[in-house]
Amino acid sequence: MSEVTEKIRSKGHWEVTIRPEPFEEDRLGYGELDEILMRSAVRMRGWPVPFIDHREPLLRGEAWVGQDIDAEMVSHHEAWRYFTSGQFTQLRAISADWREGQEAARVPEGFNAVIEVWEILFYLTEVFELATRLALKEADAEQVTIAARLNGMQNRGLIVADDRRASFFEPYRYGRECLESSVTLSRDQLVAESRGQAVEMSRHFFLRSGWKPTVDLLAEYQRELTERT
Repeated sequence: MSEVTEKIRSKGHWEVTIRPEPFEEDRLGYGELDEILMRSAVRMRGWPVPFIDHREPLLRGEAWVGQDIDAEMVSHHEAWRYFTSGQFTQLRAISADWREGQEAARVPEGFNAVIEVWEILFYLTEVFELATRLALKEADAEQVTIAARLNGMQNRGLIVADDRRASFFEPYRYGRECLESSVTLSRDQLVAESRGQAVEMSRHFFLRSGWKPTVDLLAEYQRELTERT
């Protein structure tokens, strides 16, 4: 555990895994890992998934490469690892917990923290897009599992924080510390259904707060992100 990962885990955070199956320890050549990930990075918003800081050397393990990102100027903190098995993992801070000044998210009275609808939907859309791009480079993978876990959710409010997308005005409350969801798809199914699967997983997390958006509503929100690219 590094200083960056300790910092991320000190507040609300995501743990995401993209895992091709069946497991093969040497599915990818070690020397290919950085190039594959650079070509696959998703840039739907201002911050790519994952962020690769070309000013800093990669961290290197026996079977993985990665980086710990502590971008204090924009309140973004993440750590990612990419393995020769094709597995990708990302630890990422919940944005609202670190923003300050004019960008700070208001925490309503009676809540410990908040998370915005767009963070869940947009981030998971990017994760599924990354999974698709990686799967296309792993022709021998029969299936891909995408797993997401939200930590630090106890008494956290789900908010809209964007008048253009206002569909509720009072926060919905999460009552559990951790929430998780996973799905295993064939490679072809992932490629064909990536965005719809991201909507379904997002809805899973929304329902746990008590908010019950329709799939169509979430798909409409999602298009605001995907049509930018």
